[in-house]
Amino acid sequence: MRDDLKGLCLFLGMLSLGYVALLLAVAIFTGAKIYKGIFLIGLIAASLITLGLNKQVKNRIIDFTKSLAVR
Repeated sequence: MRDDLKGLCLFLGMLSLGYVALLLAVAIFTGAKIYKGIFLIGLIAASLITLGLNKQVKNRIIDFTKSLAVR
């Protein structure tokens, strides 16, 4: 995948995660029942971020999370 497309995926993924954080704050403070929508947007954001990362960074993140799980 080209670098500019990876950068676009990362940007849209991070923007979506910010939107999810805003929606979570709204849901917590107002009691709105929008958790399914938040989950769907978070899933799409995570997949966009995964598409934007290169293989080395993915492996480092996986190794880091495995080391946290072992502790």
